[in-house]
Amino acid sequence: MCAIFFVILVLLSGNSSEVSSLREVSTKNEMEMHQLTRVDGTFSGDPYGTMEKTPLKARAGSVQEVRRPVMFTFYEPIPEELRNTGMDDQSDRMLLQAWEKHWQAAGWQTQVLNLSHAKLHPRFEEYERRLQDVPLNGMDGKGRNVQYNQFCYFRWLAMASVGGGFMSDYDNFPLQFGSGVPNQPQNLQLPNQGRFTVYSVASGSEGAGIPCLMSGSDGEWMRLAFAILRSGEAHARDEKHWTDMFALMDLRHEQGLYIAQNEVLDGRSALFGRHWQENDCHLSQGKRAIHFSHDSVKNSDLSNFVGLSGTAQDRVLVMEAWMRRWREVCQHP
Repeated sequence: MCAIFFVILVLLSGNSSEVSSLREVSTKNEMEMHQLTRVDGTFSGDPYGTMEKTPLKARAGSVQEVRRPVMFTFYEPIPEELRNTGMDDQSDRMLLQAWEKHWQAAGWQTQVLNLSHAKLHPRFEEYERRLQDVPLNGMDGKGRNVQYNQFCYFRWLAMASVGGGFMSDYDNFPLQFGSGVPNQPQNLQLPNQGRFTVYSVASGSEGAGIPCLMSGSDGEWMRLAFAILRSGEAHARDEKHWTDMFALMDLRHEQGLYIAQNEVLDGRSALFGRHWQENDCHLSQGKRAIHFSHDSVKNSDLSNFVGLSGTAQDRVLVMEAWMRRWREVCQHP
């Protein structure tokens, strides 16, 4: 939830040989990782190595300067023995690569942040020290994913360090332009005058935000970073596990802390055992993105994607097939 280019042009419609072909293409491209270049000519850098720390610029004389909104995500590799996310290194890389591709195609610049960006924040050491008191031992209390959940907190500081803006989980993909408005690209102004906005809301809740797509100014990111930290500290005695998502959902009770807008389609609402049809398009109206979380793919009905399942390796293939089908039936002339 809270990572090259390859393009899948075949909709999975029941042919197992097509699935095998897709696997071969994705594996070949995963092995041949090159520096990514955006459609406007700017470099994305190597998301699996040094990570870029400075604003992205086009090569001199290569293209005219084109200002585009920036979508950030956060990814920090975790040693296999400390990771219990359901993903492996290859699956993370494939999914992050697909994330870059789709947001760029929707008209955005993309940038991958990591722990080094969070460490640029002047209060990082304080944050790191206090985070040790937040219970992150997993629902079973065994603490098998502590580092991953710590990184989910640190990403908030990383966003404050780079000046704020939009942040998306790397399993969150744009619908059309990612603006929530049909045929209208996202402009350069942050929504709601830069006030902190969460675009995914837990089903059946009263504005409980899910931190898969968010925006805000640098000051707002810092404000929320410490708000969720305080929430975690406050639950240190009565909870075994208090993630940044639990904290954000809990903070909805503090009036005015953040704005919640239901503009992300949950993958579970889109994966229902048959291919997307034109009469399903109303489900995605007004949505900026669709969230193919690990849970939504693992626990949805994927029977229409013959040869695929909810495994980490198949996750990006399910996403690509669904996105292609959605474009065919919901974006036709």
